[in-house]
Amino acid sequence: MLVASRIVVLILFLISEGESIRLESGVHLFVDNQYIDELTSLEFQNGLVQKDLANPIVHPEYPWESAVHFYTSFIQVPSSLSLTGQPTYMIYYACAPSYAVLFNYSVSVCVATSTNGINWTKPLLSYYPYTANGTEPPQNTNIVFQTSINEFLGSVFIDTKQGIPRVEIFKMTYENSSRYVYIATSPDGLKWTAGSGPANPVATLSDTQTSMFYSNENGGQYVLYGRHDAGIANSTQQCPGAGLDFRHVMVTVSSNSSYGPWTKPIEAFPLGAPDPIQCFDSYNPAALYYHDVYLLFPSGMLHWALKESGAPIPRAGANDGVMDIRLSYSRTALGPYQFVSRDSFISRGIGTIDPISKLVNGTGSDRDAGFVFASSNGLLDPDFVKTFNNDDSNPSHWIYHLYWGSQTTHAGGGAFLPRYWPHAYSGIFKAKLRREGYIALSTLATDPVGFGSFRTEILSLPQAIPNKELHLKLNAQIATAGSLNVQFEDGNTKDPIRGFAFKDFKTLHGNYIRQLVEFIREDNTTFSDLTPLANYERGVRIHIQMTHTKLYSWVFSYS
Repeated sequence: MLVASRIVVLILFLISEGESIRLESGVHLFVDNQYIDELTSLEFQNGLVQKDLANPIVHPEYPWESAVHFYTSFIQVPSSLSLTGQPTYMIYYACAPSYAVLFNYSVSVCVATSTNGINWTKPLLSYYPYTANGTEPPQNTNIVFQTSINEFLGSVFIDTKQGIPRVEIFKMTYENSSRYVYIATSPDGLKWTAGSGPANPVATLSDTQTSMFYSNENGGQYVLYGRHDAGIANSTQQCPGAGLDFRHVMVTVSSNSSYGPWTKPIEAFPLGAPDPIQCFDSYNPAALYYHDVYLLFPSGMLHWALKESGAPIPRAGANDGVMDIRLSYSRTALGPYQFVSRDSFISRGIGTIDPISKLVNGTGSDRDAGFVFASSNGLLDPDFVKTFNNDDSNPSHWIYHLYWGSQTTHAGGGAFLPRYWPHAYSGIFKAKLRREGYIALSTLATDPVGFGSFRTEILSLPQAIPNKELHLKLNAQIATAGSLNVQFEDGNTKDPIRGFAFKDFKTLHGNYIRQLVEFIREDNTTFSDLTPLANYERGVRIHIQMTHTKLYSWVFSYS
């Protein structure tokens, strides 16, 4: 019997080892049930954002950028790649002297830069000079690239794959008139060379702003998101006067090169999710790879029926409507992506409708009252400068997501409204949110008690490092009447591990980005070193109980 019992124990040990989830040092986001086995009275919620409409990053200042188009992209440039030798933020946007030029002639790509994310400069360069009427002396501009007719900016990214030549390390996707995805390259993000052929063989994949970047998933791969006709025709009965068919977000990957070969594009999330197909369309697969989680920020467009549109001409009314920015997530590039909520992540502002034209009143509305569009790679992290100065202590409480907003509607506005409402505002703004705060695991807002709990799957903590202590810190927003408690349990039995039980835990209160997990010894001294659990033979489960709390992430680190 003793031998048999030992065999059972061995089997259990092998099973737990095989099923445990290895946690590495660093930030781990709470966006789904990746680590959770049991959950009670908790739900995932969109993070809260605070818009700063009074201080736009970009707005029209020069005659060659009177029209600031909603296709924008953002990058954070390390000091090693920056011309100034300082870490630099760069925002790219489609621009033109007017919307008539934007939609009927070549499209320019303008740039603005910043070293702190607050003060922005538009560098005036000689690459694409501007002459107002053909007789005045040409002016230097912040235009860094130009496309042909009806070709638009996609996204800009720094290619982090090893071995990429410096002359190609900055990459920009853009579409040509046949809707193929092209790639321009640059050594510095300012002087660009156009692509000589399509980077992806699928036409129409760039039927809105494309988003490309390099991720470390599967040993490293390029990821490309675009939009494609869904093959589902609009019913005039459902949405009269709207577009002829609906589009959906597609994704493809390449392990070899940004020029392919690419996998066959697949649907990132089902058309109509989370909204009904009728009159609803997914625009702009603005993407972000953040702490090993993929985030998409599609703008959901509600197509207006022609009779409901305030567009002054039928062509505009046939594709008119308003948009909010949604948030979806996935653990893998290919999805499937899920929406935390049907609620908007960044909502358009409050507008006043003009009773005569039925258009948004530019003088009586928020600057983003018409529709909003997320920037590709749109995360601005204030700690980016500190990180490259080898300073990762005391992370800032806030990060920012960049987006374009306007007082115009989609077609009646972006393409045509300036003819009829020339003072309508368009610009690029920042939305402030908590660090790691895109999604939160939260107690139920409808529960007056506000209590919830979860127990993880079997985890293997980061491997021990000699002469180092393993610490766990939580990014948690705990209300005044709330609290949070942690218990470590045996992976197999779920029994509390001695010294790491709820009764030993120093209860957390307050609202902090990095709350240290501590336990109380019998002599009332505290300790935070989790090293004894790092090599726990059966793995551990983490059991958390919380009241009136939002939990955003946990961070394992050695010090």
